[in-house]
Amino acid sequence: MAHMITIYISFLIIILIYSIFLLRPLFDNFEDSTLHKEFRSSNRTLSFDHIYVIHLDHRTDRLEKLNELSSYLGLDLDYFTAVSRYNERFLRKFGTGNMNPSQKACYLSHHLIYRQIIDKGYKSALILEDDVDFELNITAIMADIHHELPLFWDVLYVGHCNERKGELVGNSSYAHKLYKSMRPACMHAYAVSYFGVRKLVEMLDPVVPITAIDNSLPDLISNKKVTSYSVHPQAIAQWKAADNPSDIPTSWSTHHSLLNSTLHFLGYKGDNGIGK
Repeated sequence: MAHMITIYISFLIIILIYSIFLLRPLFDNFEDSTLHKEFRSSNRTLSFDHIYVIHLDHRTDRLEKLNELSSYLGLDLDYFTAVSRYNERFLRKFGTGNMNPSQKACYLSHHLIYRQIIDKGYKSALILEDDVDFELNITAIMADIHHELPLFWDVLYVGHCNERKGELVGNSSYAHKLYKSMRPACMHAYAVSYFGVRKLVEMLDPVVPITAIDNSLPDLISNKKVTSYSVHPQAIAQWKAADNPSDIPTSWSTHHSLLNSTLHFLGYKGDNGIGK
């Protein structure tokens, strides 16, 4: 009897091992598929939880370029309707500070996105203006930047104007490297963490603003009230072309300075040229 039980148990063990051998590929494929979907989803937002684009509805020319860019690069962009400088009723609800109507509308547009990031509970979000261009390998660049980015950060400038390099962070072999921010200018491409955006909502109060947001935020960075990092050279730049005028007359004048422009690759002509 004991001998029969031993044979029976051995038989069950053999069946169990054989079943595991047969079913293992199914579990492996499921795990690989899940990881692939997560990785692909992360790639579509450049490893941030979300990508916002501040967009004025009448700038259909910019929307056309962005749609072509996002389609080619495989990005998911959420278009956020910007506050118009002509919306006087809404603008009057908030303080003016040392700003003209265009700057005030810009300030409020960024602040409203901050509020939405908090409401949605995003751990991080990339905020773009609608006149941007990307490096062709932006996905690989940002994957490397995220690898180097410290655990605790408030703001990350992926694009900027006229900034000196701060202290190098990490030891990336890529041309695009991460540095501590000095005083980055421009707001066309920057990311915020959840904890960072909560600081910005508190310190950049639209009811009592001091000056334009592209001056106010660098002031906070210079005064070390927020922890900020910058990508050098910038991986997302403002697109400058004769047919792409700025909606903020006093905005920074910058040159298109990507190493490998996606818009150039797609056939657009920048700087003094005319878009296709």
